[in-house]
Amino acid sequence: MHLPRPSVLSVAIVATTLLAGTGDAASPPAEPATPAAAHVSRPAADGRQTLEQLWARYESLAKRHGWQQETIYAYPDEPGLAIRAWRTPQRGPALWLLAGIHGEEPAGPNAIAEQLESVVELAEAGVPVVLIPLSNPKAYRSNWRYPNTAERDWRKGGYSVGDAEYLLPDLEHGAGPRAAAAPGPETRALTQYVLRTSEAYPPQLVLDLHEDELSTEGGYIYSQGIDPDANPVGAEVIRLLQASGIPIRESGRTRFDEPIVDGVISRDDKGAPIRDGSIDELLAATDVFVDGKKERGPGAPTVIVVETPAFAGSKFELRVAAQGAVVGQVQGLWSLSGKRQQE
Repeated sequence: MHLPRPSVLSVAIVATTLLAGTGDAASPPAEPATPAAAHVSRPAADGRQTLEQLWARYESLAKRHGWQQETIYAYPDEPGLAIRAWRTPQRGPALWLLAGIHGEEPAGPNAIAEQLESVVELAEAGVPVVLIPLSNPKAYRSNWRYPNTAERDWRKGGYSVGDAEYLLPDLEHGAGPRAAAAPGPETRALTQYVLRTSEAYPPQLVLDLHEDELSTEGGYIYSQGIDPDANPVGAEVIRLLQASGIPIRESGRTRFDEPIVDGVISRDDKGAPIRDGSIDELLAATDVFVDGKKERGPGAPTVIVVETPAFAGSKFELRVAAQGAVVGQVQGLWSLSGKRQQE
C-alpha cells in the first residue's frame, strides 16, 4: 500500500460514494479467542465474514471441485489457525489470485468468497489456478495489519507476511539478496510456497487484492511484471473498479512520488519498475536468490495489485463489490493476459 495525497474535491467524491454509518476505523477488532478454541473468531462490526465462514467457502473448492488444499503455515500456538492455499489439479501457466496480505484489508478475502464460482468456471475451462485468499488469517481475525502486533507502523516491530526481500536482488548491484532472512515464520513459509509452486504453476497473471485506508482520493492499481506499462489487463481492472462506483486516482503522484497514469502505477519516482520487496515483486521477478545463489524467478508477465480506498467511514459492502467486480471477470482478464503474451 502506498499513500496518496488528499484533495478537497476528491474527498467529497469518495465520501459520496463510499460513506456508511460506521467506518472500519471505528469498528472494534474481533476479540481474541480463548486458548481452547484459538482459531474461533467472532463477527466484526464492519460486516466481514468470520474466519470460519471464509474457510468453509474456500474449502468447497476441494470438497466439491477436486482442487488440492494445502497448509502453507500452521500457527504452533493456535491449533486450527493456518495459512492455506488451493490449486487446481491441472498444471501449467496459471492465474494466481491472492488477498488478505494485510489483516485490516478485508474486502479482498470477502470478495473472493462471494465470487468463487467465477474462479471455478475459469478452472473448469482448463486454466490452472493457485488461490491464496486469506494470506494473514491471524491479523484478519484481530483487524491488525501485521500478524505479530497491533501497531500499524512497521518501524515499531511489525512485519508483513508478504515481505520477500530476503529472496530479491539488492537494488544497487543485484549481486545478493536485500535482506539476510525472512522477518517472520509466516513470511518464509508463504514466500517459499510461492517459489515451490510456481515451478509447476508458472504465473501468467497475478491478481493481488489490497486496500488503502489512508487513501481519500480514490483507488488505483500497481502494475508489475515483465512489461508493466500500458498493460490491457490493468486498464480493464481500472474500468471494472470505476464501473462499480469506486473513484480512481487518474493522475498525479503518490506520497512516494510515483507517477499515476490513468489510475495505474507502473514506475517508481526515478522511472524504474516498481521494486517494493513484496510478494508481488517476487512473483514478477526473473531472478531470485535462494540460499545465497541466484536462480530463475517466477517471472510473471502481468502482476496487478488492486487498491480500493478504505478510509474511516468508507462502506465495506461497496469495497467488496468493487473487488468482486474484478474477481468476477477473471475469465476476461485471463484472456487479455494471453493476448498480451502473444503480441
